[in-house]
Amino acid sequence: MKLAELGSEPIPGDLDLSEEVLIGAGLCGELPRLAAEHAGPKPLWLADPRTWGALCAADPHRASGRPEVGPELHLLCEDPHADTEQVGQACAIVEGGGFSGIIAVGAGTVNDIAKMAATLSGMPYLVFATAASMNGYASGIAAILVDGLKTTLEARPPRAIVLDSAVLAAAPPQLAAAGLGDLLSKPVSSADWWLGNRLEGSGFDALPGQIVGEAVALATRHARGLPAGETAAHEALARALVLSGVSMVVAGSSSPASGGEHLLSHLWDMEALISGRNLRLHGAQVGVATCLSAALYHLLIGLESPDFPKTPNWARTSERIRIAHGELADAVLPQAKKKFAGFVQRSTLLRDEWPEIRAELATLGIPSADELRAILQAAKAPASLEELAIERDEAFDSLSRARDIRDRYTVLDLAFELGFFPAGIRQVLASSGV
Repeated sequence: MKLAELGSEPIPGDLDLSEEVLIGAGLCGELPRLAAEHAGPKPLWLADPRTWGALCAADPHRASGRPEVGPELHLLCEDPHADTEQVGQACAIVEGGGFSGIIAVGAGTVNDIAKMAATLSGMPYLVFATAASMNGYASGIAAILVDGLKTTLEARPPRAIVLDSAVLAAAPPQLAAAGLGDLLSKPVSSADWWLGNRLEGSGFDALPGQIVGEAVALATRHARGLPAGETAAHEALARALVLSGVSMVVAGSSSPASGGEHLLSHLWDMEALISGRNLRLHGAQVGVATCLSAALYHLLIGLESPDFPKTPNWARTSERIRIAHGELADAVLPQAKKKFAGFVQRSTLLRDEWPEIRAELATLGIPSADELRAILQAAKAPASLEELAIERDEAFDSLSRARDIRDRYTVLDLAFELGFFPAGIRQVLASSGV
């Protein structure tokens, strides 16, 4: 189907969007046609051992036209990271082997590597999703580790996306639960986007939220069906995740689906890599972090008389960042400095207009942390820090530092600029219920 058929809200036709999206059961047989139309006569198949196994299990008779192990298949390592090294290797293979495009078989990491490699190589690509675990399939960005910093880079969306509901339902249930967690960030990330525009004039458009809103509501209503493997639940989630990616293309940035909650998740990823720990599922982290952001918003909306801080000094701020972020500080500082430059303008607006801003925030329909946790629990997704094996002290530290890693204004910045953080961090942890 075409993207326009996925939702009721019209999608602008002048954008670089995926041309075809297939959602349903038994779609492996469509891959030869899609490959010929969207990846050329000699595509490189890119997967990791698990995702390749998922395709092989779903397609034992090779109706997909997938190759045997050989030069047409690039298998990543068992637990790959989407970093510049992996992207560089994929670029070298696709360019050096005379390939005409890329077929990504996988989910978040595989898709990000393929998307970035295809963009840098000027090649088309399509993706066969093996899990409904994240909302980046249709987006125009890729999340890549650059010098240890999780960085959002512009990239071209896939020409086609295949989400076979039988394959999605057969994936480990925690993957779909993570996809729902990623999707639940929409209300708070949209509020962050609105807030950034209100204080910095950075731009805001209601259309991206309207495009994905109906699909998100349907997916959350089907949350209980995900762990049960219900086809309707997985197809509803797949549809919402694709439209969430589309909303980012329409917005021209990841802002409609990525705010302070994603900064927390990215920071947890970066810290895990530094310490040699295995990464948790991105969406699982985002779901819990969204509860924290929602709780923070409601506490700030109730704040009648902020204790505004003094104008900070960059020399002291940069020293704090160097101490707080250690070996990541050199990558973090340029992001933090850009945002620091707008402090005086934002502070003036907050001092002059906080009652109005507070009232406007209250109209945005930000759900409570309790409502969000109930949806996560229905899907048997992590709904607490304990389920993520994150200690309370680590969460306290993350809430105090996550704002530094990205030049994007979020509720985490607002909490500091109203004087609520750091003293109010433990109040957020308590009221969030996580």
